Amino acid sequence: MTSSGKRALVAVAILALVAAGAGYYFLRGHGTPPIVAPGPPPDLLSLLPGGAPVIAFGDVAALRASPFAADLTSFGPPPDQEEDYREFVRETGFDYSRDLDKFAIDIWPDAGKTPPNGAPRAALIAVAEGRFDRAKISAYARRIGTVSKHGDADVYEVPSSMPGEKISFAFLGDNRIAFAQETSIDLVLSPSKGGGLDAATRNRIAHVAGATVFAVAKTENLPKLLANAQFQSGQLNRLLKSIRGISLAAHPDGNKLTVAAEADCDSISNALQLSAALDAMRWIGRAALADPKTRAQMSPEDAANLDTLLKVASVSHEDHFLRIRLELTAETLRTVSAPPPPSKPSSKKNAGHS
Repeated sequence: MTSSGKRALVAVAILALVAAGAGYYFLRGHGTPPIVAPGPPPDLLSLLPGGAPVIAFGDVAALRASPFAADLTSFGPPPDQEEDYREFVRETGFDYSRDLDKFAIDIWPDAGKTPPNGAPRAALIAVAEGRFDRAKISAYARRIGTVSKHGDADVYEVPSSMPGEKISFAFLGDNRIAFAQETSIDLVLSPSKGGGLDAATRNRIAHVAGATVFAVAKTENLPKLLANAQFQSGQLNRLLKSIRGISLAAHPDGNKLTVAAEADCDSISNALQLSAALDAMRWIGRAALADPKTRAQMSPEDAANLDTLLKVASVSHEDHFLRIRLELTAETLRTVSAPPPPSKPSSKKNAGHS
């Protein structure tokens, strides 16, 4: 068969897969259920000003107590923490892996200053809930930074990990602290200055609010954010532009962690087309990985990890929501996140030193 004939056959196969996927999802209807039941936004979000393009929440205590987390830690002790962090724990009495229970964050990705190296930094406001030794943390902050008054509240300003930048924080109670970076903490201490949640964001949060960890983001121009020339025109560009927001959610279920990404499309038709196209691409990816020539272009670890993720992923739609879902065991997560083994010296190099 000629090369042009092979390309035509591949094109026909792709079109057939997309058509079959579209028919399948049309007949199937809703597909896989959400990983958690919808619900109201967590109370901790009400302490944030709202209006941010990205909002995240995590129930760390629930995740820490899950069988999945126990399985993950059973693979072995965590790596040694850096000395700077061990010193921080000694002076403040706070260890996030033990003492942090919940967090909520507002993020403005493009609002931070751009440093000389051109890498943009995000502005954020966060509220953390847990066990804090207020006296120790205050003493530590006064030693390395400054303190000022905002009404009855003490506002501490300490150096950020970014050179020349500061992080401000204030206690909202014995078990809550608010942080701000690249923006004013007044947005938390004076809630009237915030904009609150708009209806669309509140609706997206409601879809994932029961998850242990979630994030929702507005997407005004997803093709440009992906920075890939293939996404800048054509049908895929139109479908990506139909996405009004993206939600990510993770929730432990026994010894598994269910992870889901949802795209809020502007119509049921666009959600249907995207789900069919993505599922077809998933099967094409698995077929490509079955080709020894394709696998030869990747490291064995990368090929195995990609194959594992493609196997456990599922794509579906529900009304105008597109959903990609993964069910991960602790062993799978450890495998795909493990660093590759060190490369062995070549035989020529060894021969040269013999």
